[in-house]
Amino acid sequence: LEDLPAGTLGRLVTELYQARGFAYPGTDGSAPPLLAQHDWVHVLADYGTTVTSELEVFGFIARANDDPRAFSLLAMVVSLFETGYLRSGAGLFEAFPGQLSRDGVAVRIADAMRRGALVHGSVDFLAVDWFEVAALPVDEARARFGIVPKAPRAIAAGSVGPWEPGGISEFQLAQGHLHSRR
Repeated sequence: LEDLPAGTLGRLVTELYQARGFAYPGTDGSAPPLLAQHDWVHVLADYGTTVTSELEVFGFIARANDDPRAFSLLAMVVSLFETGYLRSGAGLFEAFPGQLSRDGVAVRIADAMRRGALVHGSVDFLAVDWFEVAALPVDEARARFGIVPKAPRAIAAGSVGPWEPGGISEFQLAQGHLHSRR
């Protein structure tokens, strides 16, 4: 992925990993491989990697898939990041309650679900073979799946992409700097 041309989906995913100091799937300290599938959605759907952005990503994923079981991951992140009833989940996330209640987050999740509903057909984004589309320019990959832009209201409510201010947590930024120095 690191050798793909700039602006391709795969190259942007590896840049997302490098900027945040994330370990590649299958290496020590990495997210479980199934969970790593959702990292591609951060780039493809243009969502940051903060806790509130995770709610957007999983709202998008849940609504893109017509299988009702797809909502189970959204329920998990709501339990982690709103109620705190679940202390940890998916082998990586830790509880950080109160996020959905923050100003504008419900608008952002609603827009993510709207965007997911509009993809071409029913798509299980956790089952996509991302290496089949990794070499596509990101805009071409978005068009292939039928991903529409964010609504202005969601952007006004604070929805940001991975490389915009607010699209990375302070911890992830520090990890990215540490990774860069190594």
